[in-house]
Amino acid sequence: MAISHPIVAEIARGVYCINEFGMDALFLITGAERALLVDTGTGVFDLPAFLKTLTPLPVDVALTHGHVDHAGGMGCFDRVYLHPADFTGALSVTPETRRDFAGQILQMAGGIFACTPDDVRIYETRPELLPLKEGDVFDLGGVHVDVYETPGHTPGGLSFLIREERILLSGDACNPNTLLFPFLPDGSRAPHASLEGLEATARKIQALSPLYDRNYNGHIGFGGEIAFLPLPESLPQEVADLCRDLISGKAAWEAGGQMGLSAVGRFPHGRVCFDPAHCREGQ
Repeated sequence: MAISHPIVAEIARGVYCINEFGMDALFLITGAERALLVDTGTGVFDLPAFLKTLTPLPVDVALTHGHVDHAGGMGCFDRVYLHPADFTGALSVTPETRRDFAGQILQMAGGIFACTPDDVRIYETRPELLPLKEGDVFDLGGVHVDVYETPGHTPGGLSFLIREERILLSGDACNPNTLLFPFLPDGSRAPHASLEGLEATARKIQALSPLYDRNYNGHIGFGGEIAFLPLPESLPQEVADLCRDLISGKAAWEAGGQMGLSAVGRFPHGRVCFDPAHCREGQ
């Protein structure tokens, strides 16, 4: 029987990972007074109603970045926190791009989910986007979530540290399939979308490691994989070292990639996909 509801795992006390039919992972963090939802997914189910099954608390909403699979469901909320550099990207997400993405991932899942692209929800309004930056803190009542800027995958990428549980939520900043998109939706060059920018972000995530024990990315349980495991501890260092070696010429990239990115650099736990003509600062 196909799975008809999002899959949820409580990965720490009051911290829930929500697998949206293999498309993305959302995280709900609860405190004594409020809750925080990190990312809104693609938007193929009634997210507000689902959250009420997990907590009666008022929920603030924040995004790691403005891509379709993380900002696609933001239309069901009145207010959403996001880095200003990703406002344009989030507002450019359309029902068509959401359906296309859902179709691609559901095909990868091989029919284990009952969801279809027709389940993409259409929202009548857009939320008010509120600026979020490094140094901001969500105080949920006994639980504090610190915000860090981790750009590269997008100009306004953010990571969230759940201070008391020692968990980092790093979105798509540095994961086993890190993608560097050189251009923004308006065609302009994307800031930080370079090997130098990704190296800096990977080293920053590694430098934060004394503050966290587990690092979850935004695609736990991707496609048909049903899993709720954190990233390998060595992954940020591996990504940083790969970027360094690609820049110096010590490592070579190979043809391949996805989503219009034609080059691949490989590290022990994954790969970085990029455009070789636009992968360096100044290109």
